[in-house]
Amino acid sequence: MWTKGQLTTYREQGFLVQRGLIPPDQIERLRSAADEMMSEQADNPPEVHVVREKSGPVRSVFCMHRNVQPFRELCRSAPIAGPVKQIFGDDAYIFHSKLNYKESFEGTVWLWHQDYGYWRYDGVDDRLASALIMLGPNTRNNGSIALVKGSHRWGVLDHYSDEITTSYKQWCITPEALREHITDESMIIPIEGEAGDVCFFDCRIVHGSNHNFSPAQRYSLIYAFAAIDNVPSGVENP
Repeated sequence: MWTKGQLTTYREQGFLVQRGLIPPDQIERLRSAADEMMSEQADNPPEVHVVREKSGPVRSVFCMHRNVQPFRELCRSAPIAGPVKQIFGDDAYIFHSKLNYKESFEGTVWLWHQDYGYWRYDGVDDRLASALIMLGPNTRNNGSIALVKGSHRWGVLDHYSDEITTSYKQWCITPEALREHITDESMIIPIEGEAGDVCFFDCRIVHGSNHNFSPAQRYSLIYAFAAIDNVPSGVENP
């Protein structure tokens, strides 16, 4: 559980990083499950949604918590579920989950965006937050996430649909909006860390990540949570 100071930091910054939150033995089980999932995607099994890089390697595997025990256990565990409940002041449910892979030298960019830039079209309000769990080293060279401190207070910025940069259609913040709001490089906070580190962040915070320029794969696991009463409405296919 978070202290009052940690919760205040999260609300002010829009994110909070906790080092070594997930113990090594659990990380080992998660990494083993991630490697197994990676190898199973060769034939594109129908039970999961997989996105690939243009060059072929897996980019993301979605909703793996439904079928894989280590991922299901983690999202319900106290180190993850406890802070999420504090963020909302109530119970929560998993809105979405994914494993993000960045293959060495092939893993591509996630352009600047806000998660709520996507999720608002699913008929939910902005009471959503994510937990990013590092399953191995996350560095600037292998494409670690970067966040813009305090940007969760800007509201939803103008986004556009990018279907060219990567294999995966992205909703990205327009260059005009980025120039207007990000006026100093010091506002951009790279989130580097080791296996077991966790970054909790608000659905409205501006974030992105670079290409993997390194010889090492980058693994990260993301759970998105919504307040228990924040259910999709007004859309036919959320």
